[in-house]
Amino acid sequence: MGTKRNKIIIGILLLVGFVIYTQFEKSAEPTWKVNDENFVLMKDWEELMDMEKSKFSDLKFADRFKLLKNSQISIPLANNQRKFQVERTYNFGQQLYILYSVDLVERDKVEGDIPRMSFNQVEITSKKGKTFHFPIDIYEGEGSIGGVVHKHKLYRSMMIHIQYDNIETDEAWKEVFSSEKVKLLNPTFTSNKGKTKIDNLTFTVKPHNVFEAPPVLATATIDKSLVLFNDKKIHLEKFEVYQMGSRIKLNSKIDKNLVSLFGTIENGQSNYTLHTDITENEDSDYYMETYSALDELLNMNKSDPLKLSFTHSIHRTDKSYAFSVSKQDLEQFASNPEKDIKKNEVIADDTDFKVVYRGIENDVSNNEKGIRFSIESKVENVGHDEYLYFQPNYNENRTQNEERFMNNLVTIKNSSGETLQNFDVMQTYDSEQSGFLLFFHEGLPKDNITITFSKLTQVYPLKEKVVVPLKLPSVN
Repeated sequence: MGTKRNKIIIGILLLVGFVIYTQFEKSAEPTWKVNDENFVLMKDWEELMDMEKSKFSDLKFADRFKLLKNSQISIPLANNQRKFQVERTYNFGQQLYILYSVDLVERDKVEGDIPRMSFNQVEITSKKGKTFHFPIDIYEGEGSIGGVVHKHKLYRSMMIHIQYDNIETDEAWKEVFSSEKVKLLNPTFTSNKGKTKIDNLTFTVKPHNVFEAPPVLATATIDKSLVLFNDKKIHLEKFEVYQMGSRIKLNSKIDKNLVSLFGTIENGQSNYTLHTDITENEDSDYYMETYSALDELLNMNKSDPLKLSFTHSIHRTDKSYAFSVSKQDLEQFASNPEKDIKKNEVIADDTDFKVVYRGIENDVSNNEKGIRFSIESKVENVGHDEYLYFQPNYNENRTQNEERFMNNLVTIKNSSGETLQNFDVMQTYDSEQSGFLLFFHEGLPKDNITITFSKLTQVYPLKEKVVVPLKLPSVN
């Protein structure tokens, strides 16, 4: 009986010893040392990943919310006595991040001796089985220094941006983004010793719908209310983080003319402007978008709070103003564009706004010629350039369920009543007066034109300031 028990114990010990030995073999490093004069060495995995996050800012988000994935792809490189291994991947929308390694051997003297992967096209297969081929751009990161070495492997990384050429309809976009696989076509490894080709590499990705916000990854309760100038109450329910964005969910119905909320954001060291657009989804849920808050939180210590202070609300009004620019003035400027035509005509000076047509100018600082105007809000405390921006009216109705974004519109018509669509608006600054410049992509018009500003926004102070402290929530 004792002999049988001893045999069992010996068997168990041999099995444990074998497991320990095989694990040691898997993790054992070669005895030769990598020359740190020829290669950049990382002392541990954490240092390597910190460097990757400094190169690719998206990785701070991916790592914090556990979206950076391990990979099972490992392929021997023929005639190189090396192994290619994909270490980490991350994907979102039009981009795929790949961190890969290639084994070093003792004869390697410079990075060029170690094979580098390249390819220039990907294949995407939709859920309906239709295949698409697209070219790609490869970004190697901010301040990239090339490959780095950790434990006798040389690591390189890339962010692959797929160039979705010739997709013209919403249906085609939805089909492309329904894919769950991206195949890298004809990957080639090149070094000072020559080229090696391997089979196409296939990566699993999450389908991405560009027409919807991605699923929420993390939430934190806020439960605060603010009161508008007209005594209407807005309740801030919770802070939500979704892939590459964040927002505050509002649990009350929001008037379509409430465009955004305004205030400051404080990270403990500095304050700057906080301007949060209000959006509505197809389910009639309302949100304040807070992209800048997410960026700040990702760069702060987890224990430090970020403070959002809301002080004003911004509302779309029914205010509208118009003025004319004569054919004669346009022709005069065209004949001598180096000489500005000064007007400084007050178009409106009512209780809410002062609008001035400044003239036709050659804006040297922006290398544009156009029609300049200024507009000033008469409501206290917030500079109009913080919220009173302009956009061409031909953008109207292009964004589904976002009527509130259609504000501060500029409409230009010629003498025939035709609406022009070949212009844009830029903000300008000089020592005399900040303002706006209407510039035309095909040159200034040659006809009488009428310019109309409509759906202008106005800012009002809240009944009292509301401060919301935020910390980055944990993954749901």
